[in-house]
Amino acid sequence: MKSSKILIVDDNKEMAATLSLLFESSGYTTTVALSGNDALEVIKDPNDIGLALVDLMMPLLDGITLMERIKEASPDTTVIIMTGYGTIQTAVEAIKRGADDYILKPFDEDMILKKASRAMEMYELKKKVVQLQDLVDNASGFEEPIAASRKMREVLDKVLAASRSDVPVLLIGETGTGKEVLARAIHRKSRRRDKPFVPVNCGALPKELIESELFGYKKGAFTGALHDHKGLFVSATGGTLFLDEISEMPKEAQVKLLRVLQDGKVRALGDTREVAVDARIISASNRPVEELKGQWLREDLYYRISTLTTPIPPLRERREDIPLLVERFLRKYGEKYGRKLRIEKEALGLLMGYPFPGNVRELEHIIEGIVATANERKSLTVQDIKSMLGGAYSEGTLGHTKVASLYHASTLSLAQLEKFAIEQALRVSKGKKSKAAEILGISRDSLYRKMKQYGIST
Repeated sequence: MKSSKILIVDDNKEMAATLSLLFESSGYTTTVALSGNDALEVIKDPNDIGLALVDLMMPLLDGITLMERIKEASPDTTVIIMTGYGTIQTAVEAIKRGADDYILKPFDEDMILKKASRAMEMYELKKKVVQLQDLVDNASGFEEPIAASRKMREVLDKVLAASRSDVPVLLIGETGTGKEVLARAIHRKSRRRDKPFVPVNCGALPKELIESELFGYKKGAFTGALHDHKGLFVSATGGTLFLDEISEMPKEAQVKLLRVLQDGKVRALGDTREVAVDARIISASNRPVEELKGQWLREDLYYRISTLTTPIPPLRERREDIPLLVERFLRKYGEKYGRKLRIEKEALGLLMGYPFPGNVRELEHIIEGIVATANERKSLTVQDIKSMLGGAYSEGTLGHTKVASLYHASTLSLAQLEKFAIEQALRVSKGKKSKAAEILGISRDSLYRKMKQYGIST
């Protein structure tokens, strides 16, 4: 038997028994309720219900009202409305109100089993995401990567392989793709998991401070050095040092970094002694590999840090991950702001079509912004998404449903996407450049430079 259950709600005892037999003969566990009120008793404790089949026309408590109650109690449960030919229009209304699908009586057994199979697979997948989130290390804010898509599963396979050794890893991906999340995953699964994970954004450190931050300094080494500082390499000894945006590191600092990596020793500024360090190095950059070697990084350093190079696909190339990411962020910010929201199907459809130049980080900020201002609402709507995306969408038509037509990511150059990401970040942050830089994962100075480069003003 499969672990999750199917709830069957129908006041026709014979119909309920037939459905129960059909599903149980296919390996599912079922629970039968012969009225809406009986179903309410069941969902007081949802008890791992992956799918609810609800008859539309029932006395006392109708199917639409029951569907809404089920969604409140268990948002991840798929609800399929069962209806006769004469009530199709009402079934369509149920979908607008939050039902996931409907089936007509008398039903085709193969069709209903296929719908059930898809619903239960999605529920099990969501359960796995929740189980991963239960593994979150609150001290480090660690989150497991989400990988429903084939491309991200391939990335995670590489990550798992990398975690078994201390081989240097270089993560390549656009801003916001989750490079630090993957770096933490490598550390978490490695033999160094109980030692520190020390991240540093090389692009956010002023060039005059990067050496002292990485290698440390002695009291009196320079004006303002009022005490000893051991530096990030020493802090990461035994664990992992994550050098994010390493391509932004000045060439002078790259020379000293290469020497530390070769010798396994570091000398603080103002000191004459060297200290042995043992830190696993994971590096990351948002620049293409062909630009890194020689142009942004010394070739000898590039080869030292890139034994295993892992490209991370942008979110627009792994759209299958979007629903699970949305669920994660709704749960995360629902807890933060004390609100419980679910996303309407049409709203999710808009997100599935959006190119996300800011990638996962942009999606997270969109969801947080909506949840933070949701007040008493329980659903994330199409209008919520449109208000956050501003002019990124125009109205189009698909079938009988209005949907949003997107800027096609395949027709945009990387420069256009970067410009679009900056404009979106500035809009989401209401023009606050420090917040926009945080959203984009770059320094304030880098943001100003790129705004000037692309002619962006606020």
